[in-house]
Amino acid sequence: MSTRMLICAPMRLEASALRSAAGNSASGQETMRTTGLGADSVTVRRTGYGPSRSARSAVRLLAADFDVLVVAGLAGGLSPDVRSGDVIVADELRGHREVLRCQASDSLAAELVRSGFPVRCGPIVTTDALVHGQRRADLAATGALAVDLESAVLAQAAGHRPLAVVRVVVDTPQHPLLRPGTVRRAMSGLARLHAVGSCLRRWGRHIPPEVRTTCEEAL
Repeated sequence: MSTRMLICAPMRLEASALRSAAGNSASGQETMRTTGLGADSVTVRRTGYGPSRSARSAVRLLAADFDVLVVAGLAGGLSPDVRSGDVIVADELRGHREVLRCQASDSLAAELVRSGFPVRCGPIVTTDALVHGQRRADLAATGALAVDLESAVLAQAAGHRPLAVVRVVVDTPQHPLLRPGTVRRAMSGLARLHAVGSCLRRWGRHIPPEVRTTCEEAL
């Protein structure tokens, strides 16, 4: 079965890393298509940083022509045992008013594990602003592994199509943002995101039929 994959990357550097993974790093393009190994076509869209830009992008993408939606980028780690460089695959997204279950998570996590990545599968929380200190600890206490500003908002564009979310951890409770080493960790995270992009292409060809309507809203 042919697969048309749409990858949403909030920031320019994230989008560039994912485009170059598929052999096209044209920085002036908002989208990229490839017909190589894996998904029959892959489009990478830079959707903008933060929830407001993500909401506008999600509305525009609802009518886009694709079979599976992937949100990919960097994130902050919440759990004390999550390390910088870990790859987090969301089994559910927690937004302000909804929880979205991502039933494609198992197959994607398995593909990434086979490729040798340090993968953790669990909840990702989307917030309105960067979290620090006690707020970070409070979110970790709910069992969430990572936090970002976009995923639960962008997920609305999937509709009834398969959804996957994969994030590479940069900052952690032990190594927060705006501390020595942040730039180095961010560059390492982007390099890992590039490698994850190659796995996304392969995974796109093997999405199990039973998860082609994957993301259901839970109360």
